[in-house]
Amino acid sequence: MVETRSGGSMSDLLHAELKRWMNVIIQNKELNCLESVQAMLVVACYSAERSMILSFATRMALDLELHEAFDELIQRLALQNEDMAYALPNQMFEEERALMWNARTWFGLLVLEHIFRVDGGKPPGIRLKGNVRRCRVLLSHPSSTILDLRLFSQVELNILRANVGDAIGGKTSLDGQSIADYVHDMKIELDLCDWLRIIESCVAAAEEKPSLLVALRVQKCWAEMMLNCKALRSMGVENVAAMSTTERTILLTAKASARRHLRLIIADPDFYLAKLRYAMDFVWAKCAFSFLLLLKLSRLIPERDEEHQELLEQGNRLVDELSKAGASGTQSGAGNIYLQILKVSIEKYGRALMETQQPSSDGPTVTSPFWELFDAQADLQWFVPEQFVSEWDFPGLNLFYFPTAWQDFFGDFSLAM
Repeated sequence: MVETRSGGSMSDLLHAELKRWMNVIIQNKELNCLESVQAMLVVACYSAERSMILSFATRMALDLELHEAFDELIQRLALQNEDMAYALPNQMFEEERALMWNARTWFGLLVLEHIFRVDGGKPPGIRLKGNVRRCRVLLSHPSSTILDLRLFSQVELNILRANVGDAIGGKTSLDGQSIADYVHDMKIELDLCDWLRIIESCVAAAEEKPSLLVALRVQKCWAEMMLNCKALRSMGVENVAAMSTTERTILLTAKASARRHLRLIIADPDFYLAKLRYAMDFVWAKCAFSFLLLLKLSRLIPERDEEHQELLEQGNRLVDELSKAGASGTQSGAGNIYLQILKVSIEKYGRALMETQQPSSDGPTVTSPFWELFDAQADLQWFVPEQFVSEWDFPGLNLFYFPTAWQDFFGDFSLAM
């Protein structure tokens, strides 16, 4: 048991106790076991040294051959007929249940590995062999639980996201049109309709179903948003004014995904935002980034006059709900930072909105493009929190609007000099 001290929640104390034992676990080979891997996996989710701890956990898992559990379990299931699957001898059932524990832990490592690789810039590490959809077979195993619905869908989704990074990463050889074609094809892969149907049809998941469905739809929006933003980065375009029709379409699609992301998470806070009190920093970072990106894109490529005030109201609601989640749970210091980033972003957006709506000295409302309002542009357009540069690799905040006519002017001016 962990002794309870004043000033800290039980979950904080348990996490601190786990961290204290990390050195002991890593240095003592006799402690190499499934539970040690699981402990390091939990600590990696909430620690600044996330990648290093995950690497230690992965190394131990490989030594324990956890990566072989999934293939062995699949082979066993393939040899059983449907009648035997639910009437296994007790010894075989216990063996397969142990294999399920090992496979789940390995999949947990795999999901975290891909998140840190795709969104955190971690060098490539472990990968799943074979068709990623094979993990769905385990849902029919007698020892499967509701949590497997969440885990296995995450395995598929994050492997697809890793494939995006491989195809249109920094060293891609694809040209602009090939990247656009890839984005179109990948959107079909990211549809996730199969998983939505699987969750909908799961009778045992009736109580968890609403939150599972919302979480999966939110993650789909995030995957699509990152797909489009990474495509633009690979195309080498940052100035919205200089974008081609194809590039602008990709940008508008990213904006639409960010808008759907926002609407989903605030539509019913109890099913998503309220559960963030136990979420890792990555989830808080996603909420802050996606809203900040939407704010920026609403100024760079406005579509409706009323969308600005609407965004301001939705942003304030988002901050309120996240503040409740942070106050009632175990929100870390980094989580507090992302909440503060949200508050600052909304403040800057509100100030920029006021400048565009403020009547001039002659009476009429200022309606000039946002880039002409230098104070507002400098305050919001160039606002890129350091956490989204050093901690996470979230593309999109480097976009800006600078008229091509001005570029030509400065080019001619420099030549004249």
